[in-house]
Amino acid sequence: MKKVFLFTLLLSIINSLYSQNFEKNKYSTEIDCEYSFTYQQSERLKSAAEDIDLLRYKTIIRNGIIEEIEKLYLNDLQLGVLTKTELKLFRNMFYAKNGYIFADEDLTKYFNQFEWYKPKTKDVIFTDLEKTAINRIKIFENEGTVKYNFEGADIVWEVWNGGADQRGPLFKLNKDHTFEYTPSQTINRLKKIQGKWSVENNRLILLAETEEVIFGGYDNYDNIVKGTPVCIQYKEPVRISLPLNESESDKKYNLTWSKNWIKIGSADCYVSN
Repeated sequence: MKKVFLFTLLLSIINSLYSQNFEKNKYSTEIDCEYSFTYQQSERLKSAAEDIDLLRYKTIIRNGIIEEIEKLYLNDLQLGVLTKTELKLFRNMFYAKNGYIFADEDLTKYFNQFEWYKPKTKDVIFTDLEKTAINRIKIFENEGTVKYNFEGADIVWEVWNGGADQRGPLFKLNKDHTFEYTPSQTINRLKKIQGKWSVENNRLILLAETEEVIFGGYDNYDNIVKGTPVCIQYKEPVRISLPLNESESDKKYNLTWSKNWIKIGSADCYVSN
């Protein structure tokens, strides 16, 4: 009983911290807003659009937008768009942010153009988020090690999300070499990417031609409702290069629901029904 009371009290405190004072009224009813708008909803709406721009990381790198990597959880498709040079610069941006003194003179010259770069140390201590970001970028800098053996079949690869309730992102690779990518089932303005696919040197190459996105609307418990669906057509296909490697998750965690596993980019994927 005591535990239940403490848990209820904790929820009450959290609600008071993050929610506005809300009472149902005629205006909230007329605009279909029957619940309080929270800080978390505001943040989710802001992040929901971040996956739309496939060239987002190119912009961050070329303009040195350091605030964009303060709490960045890297997106594989946006990483896959980067060239090897851009990947190297992106990885070293985390070093530069922490004042690293580069031995590479060209890296020093590159980051010197940004006012925020203050070289001061050879010993950098990264946060866990920064370590994760650097390691993920390295995956894309390295070559793939696994040959893709399913080009003659229609296959849906689902990203294993670690056991969360919602489904992970889906790569639908058709035998006619068209593809469809669907993000995970969380709040996201990006709904679908379509185009052509191929395999080159143990890398999955996606040529993104169109995106289906949602503009407007509002967050209704992890879904954007009453938004406007829009199809974005690229003038030129956007090339996304994802290294293919062996997945070890099925063996490590004894996952038996699929016999076929592969790591696409940084994601462990299995054949989905």
